Amino acid sequence: MISTTQMIYCFVAGGAFLLVATLILEWIGKKLNLTKGIPSELLEQTTGAWFVLFFLMEFLFFVAIPTISYSLLYLIVPFSGIRAGLAAALFAFTLGAVPVIMGLSVRVKLPMPYLLYTLLGYLIKLAGALAIVGYLYIL
Repeated sequence: MISTTQMIYCFVAGGAFLLVATLILEWIGKKLNLTKGIPSELLEQTTGAWFVLFFLMEFLFFVAIPTISYSLLYLIVPFSGIRAGLAAALFAFTLGAVPVIMGLSVRVKLPMPYLLYTLLGYLIKLAGALAIVGYLYIL
């Protein structure tokens, strides 16, 4: 049986981690000035509404969908723990983010530090969120 209480804990803890990680990575990205060299027409203005929308999209893809998938797979194949969460994150990162960013780097002339920082940010957010989900499923 799927535990809704456990899923809510995963949503809250994963969302809190994602919020903190997003704020820190956005702050570091601004300090490193990674968007230098990108035309201003291509960049979105980072307003409060933009940040909320960005956070909700990342929450959906980094926390909500993996939590629901993890809870369904846990019924069939009982794997849990931080290592299982990190393995799932690495698998999703390798099949999801890396091909898209690498394809984008060939099609659009974006600075490589910006693309690599984006990849690193996705890996940190995904690994942290899924490690939390994996840990909460062993409790």
